[in-house]
Amino acid sequence: MSSPQSKMYGTFAGLDVGTEKVSCAIGRLKYDEESVSPQILLAGFGQRASRGINLSGISDLEALEDTILNAVYAAEEVAQRNIKDVYVNIPASLIQTHKVVTSLSLSGQTPIQPGHIRKLLNLSRNVQVHDNQYIIHVWPLSYTLDEMTNIKDPTGMIGRELSALCHVVIASKSYIKNLTHCIGRCNLDVAGFVADSYAIGLACLTNDEAELGATIVDIGGKSTQIACFNHGDMVGLWHVSMGGYHITSDLARGLSTTLSQAERMKSLYGSLALEDQNSAEQVPITQVGQAGPNVNYVPKQVIYDIIRARIDSIFDHVLMHLANASKEINPVIFQKILLTGGACQMQGILELANARLDANVRLAPQSGISGQNSVLQALSFSTCAGLLHYAVQDQTGQVRDNRSGNFWQRLWGWLGM
Repeated sequence: MSSPQSKMYGTFAGLDVGTEKVSCAIGRLKYDEESVSPQILLAGFGQRASRGINLSGISDLEALEDTILNAVYAAEEVAQRNIKDVYVNIPASLIQTHKVVTSLSLSGQTPIQPGHIRKLLNLSRNVQVHDNQYIIHVWPLSYTLDEMTNIKDPTGMIGRELSALCHVVIASKSYIKNLTHCIGRCNLDVAGFVADSYAIGLACLTNDEAELGATIVDIGGKSTQIACFNHGDMVGLWHVSMGGYHITSDLARGLSTTLSQAERMKSLYGSLALEDQNSAEQVPITQVGQAGPNVNYVPKQVIYDIIRARIDSIFDHVLMHLANASKEINPVIFQKILLTGGACQMQGILELANARLDANVRLAPQSGISGQNSVLQALSFSTCAGLLHYAVQDQTGQVRDNRSGNFWQRLWGWLGM
């Protein structure tokens, strides 16, 4: 029960559909008399191991439906209330991004109004996309008014031609259709789809980092997402098809054990700390051979070497993407890197990232959400936290991406239905 000095309003939910887990978070807005802005309170949370989905999309509709139902039910049990709408993430592996320029002729006599800007940004939705794709977000990166360039907000200015450089985020239409259908079978409606990395940015970036420029590296279960932010917008997005699962798989092969045992070894002894590089400590490993399972002992250094090789490979790919992106994106943005994702909980990864990525690196738990013993503080739940932040912005009209109408009207329009 809330105190006399605080009030609770609204209920909203985020559904993180990943290849390793499906998580559902239910939030509420909490207004305190002492606070200038409302706070997000985590009212309920539930998660289940993923079934029926991979990096390419949905592989088993019924299995995924069952997973979503159980995760949502667990969250509703804790929150003691049912939900109807959910904000859902789209992974970077199913996303493409484009930069387009659109122009609008003006009278040259009257100041630019918000309606002019909305009309200009709506033109960016006419960009030609593949038949199996539709646009999720449109962010204006800068404006040009006649000969004046790099304008952040042209409202109130006077000119004859207004142009906008926009970042357009496009997703797979087939995936959206099938995921919408699956969620509908769970008696839920989709309030909106959100690019995974953008949600993470909302949860983890400070205002200064988002404005001055920073890069997020999210090492997830089966992929790593790289997203660049500048002036509050996501300006670049890439993904690497490697993540924490591949570390587990490497350990299973290298130690001749099962995936479940390898996951346990990673949790208990997984480390990238320098003191473990030459550790002679012996670790018991249940190995699987022709004669059946048996216990063997291996130096802790062997586990370190296997994990280090995979993390090095991931960082190599991150550096490759950033090097290629430096032609279009200010490299200063790469000097501030935030690490998140379940694999980033290993000891020593921060120090290794600082050395390998040659940047100022910090671990990035979410901020701004309280309650439920801060379960969303874990690095593996950044997306779920970001979906709650996006929900609040959407419901209060603060979302910066260009959208109009309710979600279902937009979805049917985008899908041509």
